[in-house]
Amino acid sequence: MTFDMSKFGHSRWVKTHPNGVYVHGSMEPVLSVLDVRGFEIRDLFLVGINDSCGTIVLPDQSRAENAAAALEPAFETRVYLFGNRDGEDIWATDYTRRALDGTTLSAFITDLTLKDGTVAIRDGRWVR
Repeated sequence: MTFDMSKFGHSRWVKTHPNGVYVHGSMEPVLSVLDVRGFEIRDLFLVGINDSCGTIVLPDQSRAENAAAALEPAFETRVYLFGNRDGEDIWATDYTRRALDGTTLSAFITDLTLKDGTVAIRDGRWVR
């Protein structure tokens, strides 16, 4: 028996879609990528601030791995055991958008200059 994803849909900030899809935030672009890449859009909870990074919570490991495969190479992904709820394991796939050259961009801070004038992040990339 897999975890019932509807338990994540009880917040006023969560949008409910057909087939047990719950979304926190404006994450529909990521759903479109998954759909185009052949991932079956059902039984998932998508959480994120923006469409450049976030987490997809899924009821089993194979679906989490399939979501990661559907997002690669456009996104860097990580599959892991999210936790255990009501005696059922819940899996997740973290994703972060990649640039065309394959580097992972910062989804929040695009430019950062330290007080001493050292540029730490430029155009979402760490400067070494």
